[in-house]
Amino acid sequence: MHEPDAFPEHRKRRTKSLAMAALAGATAVALTLSSVAQADPDTPTPEPGPPPPSGNTFMQGPPGGPAAPPPGDPAAPPPGGPAAPPPGDPNAPPPPAADPNAPPADPNAPVAAPAPEPGRVDNAAGGFSYVVPAGWKVSDATQLSYGQALLTKDTPEGTPAPAAGQQGTQPTNDTSVLLGRLDMKLFAGAEADNGKAATRLASDMGEFFMPFPGTRVGQESGALGSEAMPGAFNAYEVKFTDTNKPTGQIWAGVVGNATPTVAPGQPITPRGQRNERWFVVWLGTANNPVDKGAAVALANSIRQWAPPAPPPPDPNAPPPAADPNAPPADPNAPPADPNAPPPAPGRSPVGVGVPVDPANAPGMMPAG
Repeated sequence: MHEPDAFPEHRKRRTKSLAMAALAGATAVALTLSSVAQADPDTPTPEPGPPPPSGNTFMQGPPGGPAAPPPGDPAAPPPGGPAAPPPGDPNAPPPPAADPNAPPADPNAPVAAPAPEPGRVDNAAGGFSYVVPAGWKVSDATQLSYGQALLTKDTPEGTPAPAAGQQGTQPTNDTSVLLGRLDMKLFAGAEADNGKAATRLASDMGEFFMPFPGTRVGQESGALGSEAMPGAFNAYEVKFTDTNKPTGQIWAGVVGNATPTVAPGQPITPRGQRNERWFVVWLGTANNPVDKGAAVALANSIRQWAPPAPPPPDPNAPPPAADPNAPPADPNAPPADPNAPPPAPGRSPVGVGVPVDPANAPGMMPAG
């Protein structure tokens, strides 16, 4: 059987299918090229971010949260704090290393005493200290009638020694300085006002050390000291009737607080706890005049002073040895009465001597 159109029909359907497939491929390629041509070739495709948070996103800012601040300098000071100190000198030597064998500091250790003031001298007998003026020295005061310290002029350094058969430089004996406690040995101690006390002291000392006929001239007075240690001074010259004697000079100063009068029935304050006064008497002549500036500085340098208390007795110390010179006990002495009442507290038995500490002995106060 002859079928001439069988193969041509089959070929037609195949050709049509190929043509439709080619048309679909060309359309897809055209769409892809169009979208690529419209895109920015330099901008990378952004990656998908995290999902938006749930809830009210108005107070939470943009999606993804606020940007993290840049990391700060860990060595920078906090805001509002003090500025960092400038860097140290890189060429400076390193500090010495601590001694690992040194004992730790004792928190209960006593505070070190301040360094002593140059030239300051302590006087235990008078209960005060003072600064020796330049060019003067402390001399023997055991023969003084008044006061507890004596200053004399020092021999200048470099003074040549006297040659054999020659008289050398004699020590200056027409000027000296007396210092001491203004106690009741001096009439001026009865004057509570420092100005009156200084005037009385200058008058009495002038008559004692310059007992020659003459006339007082050039008298002057003024204030000394501070609020804690007030004072006053009085000075004058004496022109002697004997013109061969050089004009005498005297300067007297009083510093300290007068002890108030004790009312009847009131206990007397121990001497070491009183507000006491001290004096300075500077004697001179026209040949060796009084250095008034140095006298004022000397009086203002006076400070109350007491020697340090002795250390407490050692409880582990052995008992003291018996005095070999002590008299033996009286074998005929009657035995102690066991029924006798004990002595009053603070009072020694009758016939037993009572030692008295001069620092706590009551002083003699003027009447009124």
